[in-house]
Amino acid sequence: MNVDNKYKAVLDHLLAPHVHDHAGDKTICYLTFPIDQMLEVKKKLNSTWISLARNKGLDVVVLSLHDVLKAFFAKDTYRIEAGEDAADDLYEMKEVFASLGSNLDNQRVIDQAILSEQEKVGDSGMLFITDLEALHPYTRFGPIEQRIYNEIKVPIVVFYPGERSGSALKYLGFYPEDGNYRSKHF
Repeated sequence: MNVDNKYKAVLDHLLAPHVHDHAGDKTICYLTFPIDQMLEVKKKLNSTWISLARNKGLDVVVLSLHDVLKAFFAKDTYRIEAGEDAADDLYEMKEVFASLGSNLDNQRVIDQAILSEQEKVGDSGMLFITDLEALHPYTRFGPIEQRIYNEIKVPIVVFYPGERSGSALKYLGFYPEDGNYRSKHF
């Protein structure tokens, strides 16, 4: 199914959600697409898809994970110091990325951004989460979904660069398959 049809299927699902779904009681949908279509998806999101959702009566709030990480790392003094020290050593750089990822997870930076942003969503709205590729190499989205699942109050569409394999997702097409998502995949 092409990405436009997947998007329309997501909107149809959100307009008539299935309450007793095997994926759980929260309306979290992943629109998956190959990484070579990232730019196309961003263009469609900004040029037509948000308008299409609004024409169907859905208010859309967009959260860019790139913007969340950029704001966090701009203030993170550890990132600046550690990055400068490790710039010439590949092993050290991998350690810095792992440490930065742990720092993000321990402080629940992305979790809090999503939960905060959902408060802006009205009764007929939904939250679009974009720019998941910015999480690499720090973390993946699956563990974040697991941590915040019980706190989700609004429909969420996650624009997921990667592959779908049955009920599993493969982030960016090269991370190992992860079947722990409790959401609906398109």
